Amino acid sequence: MNNQKFFLIIAIFLSIFLLWDKWEITHKIDENDTLISQTKIKDTSTINNSLTNQNLDIPSVTNHNNKLDFTNTDTKNQIQFTTVKTDLLTLEISHKGGTIQNAWLNDYPIEIDSEQKFQLLSDKTGKIFQAQSGLLPQEKMPTHHSIFSSKNIYYQMDGKNLIVPFTWKSENGIIVNKRYHFKKNSYVVGIDYQVTNTTDSTLHITSYTQLIRNMPDKDNMIMPTYTGGARFNNQDVYEKIEFEDFDDQPKVSYKGGWMAMIEHYFFVAVIPNLNQIHTYSSKIINDKYLLTVVNPELSIAPGATKTITNSNLYIGPKEQSHIDNVAPGLDKTVDYGILFIIAKPLSELLNWIYSIINSWGYSIIILTLLIKLAFYKLSEKSYRSMAGMRQLAPRLKKLKETYGDNKQKLGKKTMELYKKEKINPASGCLPILVQIPVFISLYWVLLEMVELRQATFWYLTDLSAPDPYYILPLIMGISMFIQQKLNPPPPDPIQAKIMMALPFVFTIFFLWFPSGLVLYWMINNILSITQQWVINKRINS
Repeated sequence: MNNQKFFLIIAIFLSIFLLWDKWEITHKIDENDTLISQTKIKDTSTINNSLTNQNLDIPSVTNHNNKLDFTNTDTKNQIQFTTVKTDLLTLEISHKGGTIQNAWLNDYPIEIDSEQKFQLLSDKTGKIFQAQSGLLPQEKMPTHHSIFSSKNIYYQMDGKNLIVPFTWKSENGIIVNKRYHFKKNSYVVGIDYQVTNTTDSTLHITSYTQLIRNMPDKDNMIMPTYTGGARFNNQDVYEKIEFEDFDDQPKVSYKGGWMAMIEHYFFVAVIPNLNQIHTYSSKIINDKYLLTVVNPELSIAPGATKTITNSNLYIGPKEQSHIDNVAPGLDKTVDYGILFIIAKPLSELLNWIYSIINSWGYSIIILTLLIKLAFYKLSEKSYRSMAGMRQLAPRLKKLKETYGDNKQKLGKKTMELYKKEKINPASGCLPILVQIPVFISLYWVLLEMVELRQATFWYLTDLSAPDPYYILPLIMGISMFIQQKLNPPPPDPIQAKIMMALPFVFTIFFLWFPSGLVLYWMINNILSITQQWVINKRINS
């Protein structure tokens, strides 16, 4: 198999892969075998007509039902809030329920050199994405609708830790201090409650945390990435929850685990106590999507004060250095697809190389070289087969001219020639088949790595974005053309025309690929050309 067929196989695999991936993201079959689209939002008007009381969105103590009314979700102008600034996060926490209504990531500007930071949580109408939490039962405890008080409206982290308290008092004297815990160099926000039972009876209390959001804007149609819900259980099972499936998911209970709202590069996760059993559920109400985690019940004796640990929130990027040790399985939020087992080691190797040379561009180049060295022997065998086929090209052409009208005779004579010259035209297949999963895995690594976002290299200002000047795709296309010239043209004229068109097709295709991925492919082509030229020279000499 020559190098031209390699390009054809890659093109077919890549096209099928991207089409399949986009289909998985945008389409689903319901229980009646009906096709539903991701852009189609279920009509919930019937069930929402009766939801006029804001307290209906509070989980039930007995069955944890999640019914929502978001008529007052945009409350920034009516309810006071407290601003919290750490080294990594800037949050606005509403005094209504202690809801985290806005969150900005301090290390991630919207654009390079921009003062405006990336906003992950938002209270903007139509772009709601918030983290709510509270205590149950709602008749006695503060929920995310209750009004808290705060001593300050601004907190800034000066040391290694910061605690931001909010206070709520009931009519019968129960005191609840809701506290948010922050640590330096961490995107994890801890939540707990200090409850003082001033009544004459024992309190039975349950805490909960929930994430709500609108349907986000459509992502890049050419380079689709996953946006939706996800959960991870104590059996190490990671499960995506498409937005249109939120209403169809059963409530599940298991020890530990977590739930998250995921988008490209960033996510928010609710991570409860790993040693307790929690109930997880999802729901769609009023065109908004809800993930809820309800924790086990605790008791507080009369006159006693107890601290109730609720959950941790991770509000930040899919950055390996920050998520690896937060919770088991949280690294799966970096969507490497079905080839996670290959992509994860590649990602770790790339991060390790970067830790040494401090350049993502050169790290990609070095990783490409290491992959090329790993496949050197397989590639050498393939290239030797190609070189042998190139030497046989004139004789194969003569056989076709002689026996062109008799395909059976032509096939027999061709196989005899291969046997006589000890050349196996299929010997180049294995290196190609082995490299395809690696290429797809590296595709996902470079597509999902938030570390490449706004990473500069040479003239490139963002390795996660397409080359604005199209220089890398053009060089990549030229390198493909050169590779083709190192191999004999296919004997079939139609196949030859297809092969000649591949460099052009790939160049157009790669115009919209992340420049980091195009850089890998271009360097891989240059190394392949060098290796093949050396092998051809040895054989010809």
